[in-house]
Amino acid sequence: MAENILLKARIKSMAMADPITSAAGLGTATWVDLPLTLRDDEVSIIDQDPEESEVFSHENDVAEDYDIVGTGTTVQGSFIKIGYTDLVTLLGGTVVGAAPNDKFHRSGMRALFNKALKFTLKDNTTIILVNVKGFVQSSLSVGFGGVQKFPFRFKVLPGAGDWNVDIIW
Repeated sequence: MAENILLKARIKSMAMADPITSAAGLGTATWVDLPLTLRDDEVSIIDQDPEESEVFSHENDVAEDYDIVGTGTTVQGSFIKIGYTDLVTLLGGTVVGAAPNDKFHRSGMRALFNKALKFTLKDNTTIILVNVKGFVQSSLSVGFGGVQKFPFRFKVLPGAGDWNVDIIW
């Protein structure tokens, strides 16, 4: 009998911490809440297709050998409803002045995002990515609608050389 497994996971909250390098670090991580995400709080955690390479000899039409190399996992989504403090954390830059006249000055150098991410789902289960690295971008729509979103795409990495774990759920 065939079995269909349907997983529908909706995010209730999202947090970051310094990269976690051991199982013991899971209990001591200090989590800081992150802003909401776009599209009904959707984030995609995707295993990329592996790179395949067949080895042929010129006399033979059938492959002699086959190599396959994994390309890893990515996590992608978009932050919305971001305040100036979040912008400094996610994009780099500084806040100049005091509220209500303060302004965000974005740096010309993008801030490398290297953190652990924790997604708490609506059923209170968690998914932890122990080490992600990448950039948060800005995609500002100025004018009618005025949507400000900050897409991200991070590469999911293992915690440490001797702790080869990348996702815990």
